[in-house]
Amino acid sequence: MRAIVVVTVCITVAACSGSGSSPSAPDPARVFQGQTVSAIDGTATAGVTINMSNRFAVQADANGNFQVNVGGPGPYDVVLTGSPIVERRTSVSASASQRMKFPMIPAAFDLDAFNEMFRATNNRLQRWTERPSLVVLGSVMKYVNGERDDYEATGEQLSADEAAALASHLVEGLTLLTGGTFTSFASVDIERPKAGERVNVRRTRTIVAGRYLGISSLARTIGYGIWAEEADGTIVGGTMWLDRDFDRDNSQRRLLRIHELGHALGYNHVTTRPSVMNPTVGPDPTDFDRAGALIAFQRPVGNISPDTDPGGASRPFRSATAARWSAPIP
Repeated sequence: MRAIVVVTVCITVAACSGSGSSPSAPDPARVFQGQTVSAIDGTATAGVTINMSNRFAVQADANGNFQVNVGGPGPYDVVLTGSPIVERRTSVSASASQRMKFPMIPAAFDLDAFNEMFRATNNRLQRWTERPSLVVLGSVMKYVNGERDDYEATGEQLSADEAAALASHLVEGLTLLTGGTFTSFASVDIERPKAGERVNVRRTRTIVAGRYLGISSLARTIGYGIWAEEADGTIVGGTMWLDRDFDRDNSQRRLLRIHELGHALGYNHVTTRPSVMNPTVGPDPTDFDRAGALIAFQRPVGNISPDTDPGGASRPFRSATAARWSAPIP
């Protein structure tokens, strides 16, 4: 930052005699203050250079704090660089009314695995921006090959305890995979269609989860999930198919449920490190999964690698009538 020295020149000696003068303090309305912190644990991050619109550059102190005399309100393009962090590009409106925190991705974080999991389409972040509702199908459904919107219910039912346990595992998964942003669904409904009744399982603002008879024999897998995605990457719908035998009898059904929920949230497989989103069931959710979800929900939809926000601000939820449903992912 260029130092500006204000010098008071006295034209009349008498007017200046006997009185001291000092440099004028910066106008608070023109000072932008902030702090750089870890996006994972919130601790202060030092060694970061902050450049605002290529005009004002300062370095954060040992506590991550900085201030810039910007001359007036923004918006300003901000680039944050330094060896402890992944370079970040974003924009802010400079104002003295708030002191902003800048959550930074640590340089040691596995960005390749993050890209695999959270930036599945067009290399940009995709996720829900509002809490989804949850529908648990209390009737076992009949699986058929091929993509379709509706499925036929069988006469077999999940018990009340089974349906409640499934919903509980999905609440656990939602909390984990959204970094604690969503700790519950907007609503939870148990639907019990009659045998032979056809049920639409692709719904907006909703994740539909159910057991299906015949997945393992017809699809050669134990479950899969899909998501509905708007053009900017906002996820607005999700569906989970769970193999009836595995989900009923296997001790790893909790991990299958959390994994398929990940797909319904818009996430892809991780192949480069252990993760609950590995292509095969297991392991338990990892520190990477938790850290990745925390980072994803501190970034707007459309953020691209390594850490660049889209030009416009994140917009509120809107109807998903034009959303595109993904291909099924096991």
